[in-house]
Amino acid sequence: MSNISPLLNILSKSTRQIGKTIIRDFVEIEKLDNSSRGKVDFVKKSIDNLKERFIKNLIKIRKDFKIKSINDFEDPDCWILDTIDNPINFSRGLSDFCICIAFKEKDEISACVIYSPIYDDTYFFQNGTGGYQNDVRIRVSKQKSILETCVGIFKKYNSVDDKETINIIRSKLTEKSIEIRESGSNYLDCCYVGNGKYDISIVVNPSPNQLSINSLIMRETGGIVHKIDTCDSDIYLFGNKYIGKFLKEMIENKDEKK
Repeated sequence: MSNISPLLNILSKSTRQIGKTIIRDFVEIEKLDNSSRGKVDFVKKSIDNLKERFIKNLIKIRKDFKIKSINDFEDPDCWILDTIDNPINFSRGLSDFCICIAFKEKDEISACVIYSPIYDDTYFFQNGTGGYQNDVRIRVSKQKSILETCVGIFKKYNSVDDKETINIIRSKLTEKSIEIRESGSNYLDCCYVGNGKYDISIVVNPSPNQLSINSLIMRETGGIVHKIDTCDSDIYLFGNKYIGKFLKEMIENKDEKK
């Protein structure tokens, strides 16, 4: 991985080191009653502590860069920190959650690190250098058969504005007997496309930063991005060019909508 920049190398190592500290909290969460107030407080404290450790580390790496949330897209030069994607998975003791840190400069996200603490997988992507899972270069699948396709769907967990569109997509995929997976984590879904586990990830109404990060993952792993303008939502397909083309046409087909 000699072509990875020193910045990304430092970021990937520190992200893994800090990210692993949350495993102890995760094990404790699995033992707590989901309905207890104590669990809610424990989860919040755990995420807040993790966020604080990351903020301190990012300041050490680049003191001149501000640290912004995934939904803050106005600053052209900053770190983008998504501490836990998806916090509901984490709070329920589900393994599909990750940490995402992106580097934004001149209004472009040029590098990002995604770490999955439970699976101990580090994914990193940088403009022009490719995508990696741990130390191994990854690429999207070359799957052409729709009958053997696996599709991930990400629905925003804190919003219902895309409910109708997601249901339409599910219906269309089910009619074609296409395998559907919903991990609840946008970034893990996109990484699974990048390493060939999924063929497509479908995201409805992503934030500008989510769109930029997912697009970077696709560029560096040989994937494509399709935008579908239908209903009142923006639908994005990330993944394999063969299956992407087929699904884009299928979803846009108004005759099959009902």
